Amino acid sequence: MQTLQAIAETARQHLMLCSIALDEAARTRRPDLFELRRTLTLPALHWKLHVARKHRLAARRRIDELHLALHDQAALGVHNADLWSAITRAVDALALSRWLNTRALAAEDLAPARETVQLLLGGITELLALLDELAWPGES
Repeated sequence: MQTLQAIAETARQHLMLCSIALDEAARTRRPDLFELRRTLTLPALHWKLHVARKHRLAARRRIDELHLALHDQAALGVHNADLWSAITRAVDALALSRWLNTRALAAEDLAPARETVQLLLGGITELLALLDELAWPGES
């Protein structure tokens, strides 16, 4: 079984790849393009959105896996309950993200999706910091 840190790091990597795909899709979709060029770049835009959806789904699966693993390991009598509580809240917040749980991702959603990914990356970075703190000897 993977450690909580490894699962969270994998989710973070997928969110970063999703962010990169969204940035590339945003560069492809520029409003000032001529109609012919827009027609030529449309397949590239659809492909980049597909890649972003694929990485978002992979990140969601890792966060769900982290959520289950965390709840399996957390017990009422655990040492350092405040830290475990903060970790649980952070994972719950990520797991409940509506953006991660949607299937659609259209070209019109690029700007809000890019902002949402950055917020999720910030949340998972904080979670990794909490998990690193938990990994100190005597804390787990």
